[in-house]
Amino acid sequence: MFKKLFILTLLLPLLAYSQNKINYKIYYDADLEQNGLKVKVDYILKKPSDTISFYFANENWGENNLFNNLTISKDENPGITFETLPEKSKIKVRMKMGNKISLIYHIKQDFKDPDYKIFNRPRINNTFFHVLGKNLFIVPVSFTKIPEDREFEFSLEWINFPMKFRLHNNFATQARAQNIKTTLWEGLYNSLFIGGDYRFYSFKIQNKPVYLALRDQWQNGFTDDFLFSNLKKAIQSQRDFWKDYNQDYYTVTLTPTVSQKDSLFKGYSSTGSAIRNAFMIQGTNNPFNNKNAYLYLLHHELMHEWIGNKIQNKNEELNYWFSEGFTDYYAYKNRLRIKDISTDEWLKLFNTEVIQNHWKNPQRNIPNYKIKDDFWKNRDVEKVPYRRGAIFAFWLDNQILLKTHYKKSLDVLMRELLKTCTEKKLKFTDEFFLDIAQRYVDKDIAYFFQKHIISGEDIDLTKEKWIDGFNFKMIDNIPQLEIDKSKKVLYGLN
Repeated sequence: MFKKLFILTLLLPLLAYSQNKINYKIYYDADLEQNGLKVKVDYILKKPSDTISFYFANENWGENNLFNNLTISKDENPGITFETLPEKSKIKVRMKMGNKISLIYHIKQDFKDPDYKIFNRPRINNTFFHVLGKNLFIVPVSFTKIPEDREFEFSLEWINFPMKFRLHNNFATQARAQNIKTTLWEGLYNSLFIGGDYRFYSFKIQNKPVYLALRDQWQNGFTDDFLFSNLKKAIQSQRDFWKDYNQDYYTVTLTPTVSQKDSLFKGYSSTGSAIRNAFMIQGTNNPFNNKNAYLYLLHHELMHEWIGNKIQNKNEELNYWFSEGFTDYYAYKNRLRIKDISTDEWLKLFNTEVIQNHWKNPQRNIPNYKIKDDFWKNRDVEKVPYRRGAIFAFWLDNQILLKTHYKKSLDVLMRELLKTCTEKKLKFTDEFFLDIAQRYVDKDIAYFFQKHIISGEDIDLTKEKWIDGFNFKMIDNIPQLEIDKSKKVLYGLN
């Protein structure tokens, strides 16, 4: 009896471990455009069964009907029957009784290029692929019901990819075999996998690598040197600001949605997203490429590594006044700090991009609770937390500078917030933030916060107190910040 118990004791951890491990093989095909990425998934079941259900997201990051990208054939899966249930994001599989399942499926591009409006669907052709982890890898439905902080082991093998077809993702570069230990939702499913004719540049911060992956020849001054040098400056400055150098691996990818040398599409469109260990940019590549828009996007999205990722919202859209608004504020302030823009340029950007655009927004006074409901439905509503939060950040920055006689600024508060959230594993809430902020200004700002952030009433900027050299006046019924150049403005850029 003792022997049986001893053996069982040894086996239980192994059985539990096997349930958190899944293997994938991804195969190269000379005609990826036609056949897509072939993926074979192998998984050992907890106990013998003749059925299993896999999860595949039918909706992700604003894209719908993603089952159109997925194909499974009977020829490649003999002895298996399956049913796809897009409305449930599920694939039901019936097989012979056993404790192991192997399934082959393909992920294909389901739209024709060029398309200016598609950012997050799988892009797969004979030259390159660009696929989010959530759109590439199916997992047993049981994985999705395990606590979000539980780690899994994902084993990946990239089969027969030519050496010139370079592979890269959020976890490693140029690896043909990978063992990735991470969570599901914030790890594997919050990642990007690319391959093909990408060019790679890298540098190190405290001996930790940062990569830039880009492809195609970008126009209107978007040279590799311009893109890479500004990336280096932005990342170095932000890590210096936060005094945070813990990121062991980081990557930025830049992929064109559409490339054309003519001006058929008279516009510039780009988007950026912070993901696990990475930041991805996609945009139109044409004569209208905009350097200032790129630099703004770079500084805003990279800042999300801290405001949004390491300092995580507990209530998502309800906290966007902070995660988007304060990120926007520091996108401008950090560029001023590193002399990427002059004081005059910062003033113009803050007055036009933040204050004017907010005052001209017909939805600017929408209550915070309604932002949660309409953020993804209405472009005007979407922009409210960015600008409302940025204006509040500017106000609070000034109040801290005044109260501490320029010895402290919002910068110090933000570093304390990061330290507290990471060390105590806390998520961001309004109440938590107010508790910290009130210590810096030595007064209760709950009513001010409720009035202007939660209820959405405009701050009367002309009547508030500002640091010496700052002043607001109304121009065409819109408040505008003015700087008295005869005075030394102590804006707290230390």
